[in-house]
Formats: sequence, structure tokens, C-alpha cells
Amino acid sequence: MFDLHWVVAAIALFVGCAIQTAIGFGMAVIAAPVIVIFKPEWVPTTLTMVALVLSIQNTWNQRSGLAVRLIVPAMISRLPGTVLGAWILLIIPVQMLQTLVSVMVFVAIFVTLFAKPFAATRANLSVAGFVSGIAGTTTSIGGPPMALVMQHGDSHTTRANLSLYFTFSCITSLISYQVVGILDRGLWLAGLSFIPVAYLGFFVGKQLRHWVDDRFRVILLSLCSLSAFIALYGAVF
Repeated sequence: MFDLHWVVAAIALFVGCAIQTAIGFGMAVIAAPVIVIFKPEWVPTTLTMVALVLSIQNTWNQRSGLAVRLIVPAMISRLPGTVLGAWILLIIPVQMLQTLVSVMVFVAIFVTLFAKPFAATRANLSVAGFVSGIAGTTTSIGGPPMALVMQHGDSHTTRANLSLYFTFSCITSLISYQVVGILDRGLWLAGLSFIPVAYLGFFVGKQLRHWVDDRFRVILLSLCSLSAFIALYGAVF
């Protein structure tokens, strides 16, 4: 298991975990297009396991900023989105998964750079939760819809609520993977092997929170774009 592919995946996951801890989301946006190129069977299951561990850490660390009632609508609407996403994952081929991951990364970049935020109303959060359920379950990239609604609130509250939402999302996705038969012993072992990476990324990400600014986000999203283009090239050619 601990071959060159594992090392590359570990590096991608470490960077992604650090970034998500610093700004609230982004782990899968960074790691998924890298991993899907050479280990597509690890997407989205292994990424979801790592995201669960990371989200639990961030939720506890940011618990003073939690406003649980705010994200309940998104959690409820996430459930039908998860079911639909699990069904889609059963029927799409690997090549389509690579393309889907690339598309979701580009959507994330567009949302972060250009899209105007929606007000965090119950209706908008419900729509975001449903879309996030589909995207997160199929590609593990479920952050952009929620970020579009929540990213311009208080940074501490946003990180806390997104972390709690992602914890709930990862649990529901993993249950759906197990129910439909996508998860097996090998995938569980692969996911568990990256848990130390999640902890290390969390520790580094905490130190980065004070350094997050607009220039940092531009550099980050440029790197994500490069990864997405590479994944898309691998899917097409």
C-alpha cells in the first residue's frame, strides 16, 4: 500500500487538510484531481474518510463559533442529495468520474473568485445542502455550494459551521457507500492509513489561519486549476 502513489496522495491530502483548516473548505478541491489520476478507486471513498477525521478536529477546535440552527436546513436537504449521489456513483465509469472531479474543481474556483454570495437563508441553505450532497457523494467535493452561501460571514463562525456540516456530510456519505457496496476492506484500510496525514495537516492549517488573505487564495486556486486540467487531460486522453 505504501508505494509512490500513496506518498503522492499523502502529500496532496496533507496540503488539502492544511488549507481546509485555514479557510474552511478545500481539501477535496486540492486532493481529488491529483488522486483521481492514478488511484481513481480512492475517490471519493478514501477522501471522505480523511475529510471526516479532519472535520471532527476542526469542529471541536472551532466549537465556540458554532451556530447549529443555522445549518440544520442544509443537513436535512443533504440526505436526499446523498442518496442521489450514491446512485450516480454506481452507474458512472472511471473516465466520467475523472471528468466530474475536474468540473467540480472548476466550479469551486468560479464560486470562490467570481460568484456573488447568496444570503444564508433557510431556502438557500437547503438548496446548497442538496447540491452539496450530490457533489460531495460523487466526487467528495461538496464544499463549493455551501461556501457560496456562507463564505462571507464571520470567518470563525463560517469555519465552525462548515466543519460541523462536513462532519455530518461525511458520515452520511460513508453510510451510503457501505449500503450500496462501494466500500470494501481495501478501501477502509487505505482511508485509515491517511489519518496521521489529516492530523498533521490540521496542525499546520491552524498556524496558517492568520496568514490567509486574497493573494493566498489566488495562488491556491491557480494550483487547483492546474490539478483540474491535469485530471481532465487524463480523462480525455
